[in-house]
Order: sequence, then C-alpha cells, then structure tokens
Amino acid sequence: MSNYSLFTRKTKNSLSILLVYVDDIILAGDSLQEIERNKYFLNYSFNIKDLGELKYFLGLKVSRSKKGIHLCQRKYAFDILEETGLLGSKPCLTPLMSNTKFLLEIIDKLHNRNPYRRLIGKLLYLTNIRLDITFVVQLLNQFVLEPTVHHQQVVQHTTLHQS
Repeated sequence: MSNYSLFTRKTKNSLSILLVYVDDIILAGDSLQEIERNKYFLNYSFNIKDLGELKYFLGLKVSRSKKGIHLCQRKYAFDILEETGLLGSKPCLTPLMSNTKFLLEIIDKLHNRNPYRRLIGKLLYLTNIRLDITFVVQLLNQFVLEPTVHHQQVVQHTTLHQS
C-alpha cells in the first residue's frame, strides 16, 4: 500500500519524515541539521512559511515532554460538544444506542443534511484517538447521503459517549 502524502528519508545517521496534507506540511526527524537541510530544499522549490514547533494538526494537540510526544483531542471533542449544543448533556456509557433497528429504514429523512454530515466529518477526525467510537462513526458515515432523524439521534448519542 502506498501513501502519496507521507515521505521518509533514512540515512546512516538520521530519519526524516515529511507529511503533506492539503496545504500543510509537517517536517519531523531526529536530526535538527537534517531538518534544516530539508527546509532549505523545500523553500527552494516552494514558498513555505515555517510556523515553528507543531502544536495543533487536524484536531490533534501535540505536547512534548522528556518522555516523548503526547497527542490529545480533548479541546477538539469539547468544541464538537459546544458546536452541537450538547456540552451540558449527560455522557453516555456506550457509543451505540440499544435501539438501532431503524438504521436501515429510510423514514423521516432529515430536511437539512448538512449538520449531520458536518458532525460525521468531525467525528471521523476524532476516531484518530477515540478508537472506541470508530465502528459506530463508520456505520453512521454510510448514511450521509440520506440521513434520517434516527441517524441524527444515534450520532448525537455517539457524540456524548465517554471512554
């Protein structure tokens, strides 16, 4: 399997990683000298602005310590709850509602599908860290073309799931 947005370069003394996502580039490695060399070549070919150390990327907060790098989506999850008006709601213990027999029935279609689609998209990014909701989000993602009121209820339930 190939990934055309991830590039690696390994030499005898260093490892460099270049990740491209739309108009963002992340350059990482174990040698500052090699990183500076790669930045020079990137600037030669493209007009690139160095934003310094990575702090946020695709909803992930990046923190560094002596033990290593920590990735967290807490703020991203709170932003989702705030945007959907669910911030003060009681958390759910399971990511999927018990009554899901209506998932495959196309009744009570949503008139405005955009909020459902937007929430599914945000939850897809949240599955980078929250593996416990991955199955449900992938399942609900299959209904983005014709979501129903029941799909909306299930996605809101999943949004409130705590791990």
